[in-house]
Amino acid sequence: MIWLFFSVIVAVVTADLITKFTIDGVMNSGIAWGLGAQLPWLWVFVVVFSFVLVAVLLWWFFSRKKRTWFWTIGLALFIGGVLGNAIDRLLSNGAVHDFIDFIIFRNNLADIALSVGAVMMVLAMIMEEFRAPR
Repeated sequence: MIWLFFSVIVAVVTADLITKFTIDGVMNSGIAWGLGAQLPWLWVFVVVFSFVLVAVLLWWFFSRKKRTWFWTIGLALFIGGVLGNAIDRLLSNGAVHDFIDFIIFRNNLADIALSVGAVMMVLAMIMEEFRAPR
């Protein structure tokens, strides 16, 4: 399960960074939907928070005795997305490249990976709760 976990993280970060630097898009210096773009120091907080969050999530992964493949992939997608955006902010002076246009907002692969990963983890925990002995 560990090889799957790290393979998904590496695949997400690699695909995200390759697409961000090869596909034209817009630079988003804020967080979700451009919020906080007027705060020039916000990106530093976001990057530090991202790396702390990844450390906590790695600890959670390794301390958890029961790991399903669904939960593992969800957590790996989430971590890959967080890392992809954090690395992009470090390389792009605090902004992320958004190039997927959903008409009402723009996105990137990291955003999609962390959103899908979060939904997968919630679903995995709900399924686990239903399977737990009562």
